[in-house]
Amino acid sequence: MAVGRYIFTPAAAYSSPEASGTLHVDGAKVELRVTEPLLSELLTLLDTAQEELSQRWNRQGRSDCHATRM
Repeated sequence: MAVGRYIFTPAAAYSSPEASGTLHVDGAKVELRVTEPLLSELLTLLDTAQEELSQRWNRQGRSDCHATRM
């Protein structure tokens, strides 16, 4: 998953519990130990939020119901 100049690759689901994902910033590898589960959870939550917002935006566009600015 790429976010800006950061590329996060989670550990494979079938890998050992000690395995961690990798994070690269501008081509340099960043060691993940304690932060990997937190980063993975955050990215999952952000992805879910993005999907939800996209669905809402699409529904709003189809209903011709747009918010007006005051």
